Amino acid sequence: MKKLLGIISLIAIALFLVACDGGKETSEDIFALLMEAEDLSGMKNKMGTIIREDGDLGLPKQYKGVQITYKSRNPEIINDDGVVTLPGECWIESRDQKGEKVFEGLNDNWPVVIDVTLSYKGIERTAKLLFVVAPREGYTCDKYKG
Repeated sequence: MKKLLGIISLIAIALFLVACDGGKETSEDIFALLMEAEDLSGMKNKMGTIIREDGDLGLPKQYKGVQITYKSRNPEIINDDGVVTLPGECWIESRDQKGEKVFEGLNDNWPVVIDVTLSYKGIERTAKLLFVVAPREGYTCDKYKG
């Protein structure tokens, strides 16, 4: 009887220890969640097209508890909240044009990089989004003196 009671006690203690450990998230679990947030939040779906209208990109601010923040490298065109304001000039005209040689047929659109920080329980992951924004209607430039 004592042996049976001892075995039952050991099993109960083992089950208790296993049950207590089940709630801990490892750093690998959190990193996997951050990767899932980056992949499934829809951020990457916003890229790959030319943005031709003012408005909100609808960038997610959180996903399954992961906080997502944005920092635009060109906030005059896309601000940190993901709101687009079409530029009033084409990208190439904003560059310093000192040369005499004329290059024709260059791209009018603006590349805008947004740095993304995904954070959850003190662990962070960073990513970058690249958007292409067309100038406001009526602004085209097909020549560049470089």
